[in-house]
Amino acid sequence: MPKVLIFGQSFNANTGGGVTLTNLFGDWDKNDLAVICTSHANGNISPNVCDNYYFIGSDEFHYKFPFNYFQRPSPSGKLPIVYTTSSESFSYKPSWRELIIQNVLYPMLDWSGLMHVISKMEVSPNLLQWVDEFSPDVLYIQASTRESLLFAIKLSERIKIPVIIHQMDDWVSTVGSNGLGSRYWSRKINGEFKQLVQRADLCLSISDLMGVEYQRRYGSKFKTYHNPVDLDIWEPKVNVEKYAEKEYSILYAGRTGFGIATSLKAFASAVEFFNETSDTKIKFYIQTAEELAWTQDFEYTIHKKLIPYEKLPQLFQSMDFLLLPCDFSDKALKFLKYSMPTKAPEYMITGTPIIILAPEETAIFQYGKEFNWAFTINNDDTKFIASRLSEIVSNRISQIEVSQNAMSFAKQRHSQEVVTKQFTQEFRTLVSYLDETESLAFN
Repeated sequence: MPKVLIFGQSFNANTGGGVTLTNLFGDWDKNDLAVICTSHANGNISPNVCDNYYFIGSDEFHYKFPFNYFQRPSPSGKLPIVYTTSSESFSYKPSWRELIIQNVLYPMLDWSGLMHVISKMEVSPNLLQWVDEFSPDVLYIQASTRESLLFAIKLSERIKIPVIIHQMDDWVSTVGSNGLGSRYWSRKINGEFKQLVQRADLCLSISDLMGVEYQRRYGSKFKTYHNPVDLDIWEPKVNVEKYAEKEYSILYAGRTGFGIATSLKAFASAVEFFNETSDTKIKFYIQTAEELAWTQDFEYTIHKKLIPYEKLPQLFQSMDFLLLPCDFSDKALKFLKYSMPTKAPEYMITGTPIIILAPEETAIFQYGKEFNWAFTINNDDTKFIASRLSEIVSNRISQIEVSQNAMSFAKQRHSQEVVTKQFTQEFRTLVSYLDETESLAFN
């Protein structure tokens, strides 16, 4: 099995990227995997798949003047792995400092363009020594910021091994699109991303639609690899009791924030309107790390704490419907148009009918509609959503048809057993091909 050095995403069980990475690399021996991680992964690392992590600290990460005066020292190097047991349920409340940074400082820096120049990451001698000791065959990259993009290019130049890039969303279309110098930054970052694409030996995308668009933009073919599901864990179990007996239950489980929050609130408003104008009742459950403040304003919207990943299949199966939302703003559409939610195949295999609330242009909407594995809603108007909900909850025949289509399609295209074998073979084929090419060139 090729030894893979990963940069840009850590293994974990409570973020979409972490879950996708864990499932895609499910066939690997943990001794053949190593991860370079940044502060964003601090405290959110799973050692079950990989226990060799290098933390980007003060040796590699530097703020420029005058922001360097606010930089806290952080040690670089191999992370000590701490094994912990997960609790039954948990929630997270950010500190006031985190809230100020996320909601005030970062938007200001992003608008001014300073976000792209105030810091940089370098490839330090200590990092290179750690890489040499691991001796990887392939560098696998998930870049999500200009900073990480430039670092990925530098790293690939220094260690000179085959490169695979994997895009989770279209961040390059939005990272420099607003504020001062937006045109300059958009052109520059897209040009820098094209440099990475040209250096890559294999390019992967999260959806077929993204692959088509990225080949048009950057001139290289992108193969689709999305989150696969373990059928033994996720297939429906018998005798799972419904979460609510006297009303329909709809669940959204996942992240909140940009690209999601507005559509969640629109859906909550529609549920309120539906309940006020109908004898049938619906309760909308939102399972997120942090409770959204506005949920308290809605009688029929309820926040649920996070539960361990292994308990999600039973929770999803106990619901009457599962929601996949995407905001309708131009900026959200740019960012998420080609994305495929990690939860999609997990939802599909459970047998619980799925509702997609998203613009028609998005990959998730087109995917669900084309193969009829979800009910689709293409407008975030309160009354429109409520009207569609009335149609959906009253049509049991359609619910059965949609859920059966979803389960069948998940088994065909998203089975972990099938997908991980294909994913692993991509790495083996790449390494074998390059080895043969070098051998022929040498002879």
